[in-house]
Amino acid sequence: MASGPVHRQKLHYEAPPAAQLDAERADFLLWFNVDQHDDPVVKAGLAHLWFVTIHPFEDGNGRMARAVGDMALARAERSAQRYYSLSAQIQREREDYYDRLEATQKGGLDVTDWLAWFLACLLRALQGAGETLAGVLTKARFWQHCAGIPLNERQIKLINNCLMALTAS
Repeated sequence: MASGPVHRQKLHYEAPPAAQLDAERADFLLWFNVDQHDDPVVKAGLAHLWFVTIHPFEDGNGRMARAVGDMALARAERSAQRYYSLSAQIQREREDYYDRLEATQKGGLDVTDWLAWFLACLLRALQGAGETLAGVLTKARFWQHCAGIPLNERQIKLINNCLMALTAS
């Protein structure tokens, strides 16, 4: 796994030999798809790490690992609707993400630091969703309160811009 511009890529991790790939993938899928009564949030973190570690594709393993983690979280919540994106949060923190992956993959079998980071990242994703929702609700209450006031398009645009600035801070 590498990151950075093509002319200055940093190698973070070397995938297992191709001869092991089929067995690794089968082991992963069996573990992922069988309910072992594991903590589902911890399982999401382990699934992400395991998938990106077996590195089954030439490209896109990080995106797929984030999707696998998101899928595990969706299964845990038993809901098709989610108002946060762990994948988007990991993208925002990608430099730290790569550092954590590299340290975990080169550090043996101890995944404690990875899981601590993963769970903290999930918490930040949830907090960000909470802030976004609070902003949406603030705007909705404002417009509900002002529903009877006649405004032209320019005034509406100005108010919306002000509300966006207020709820973003």
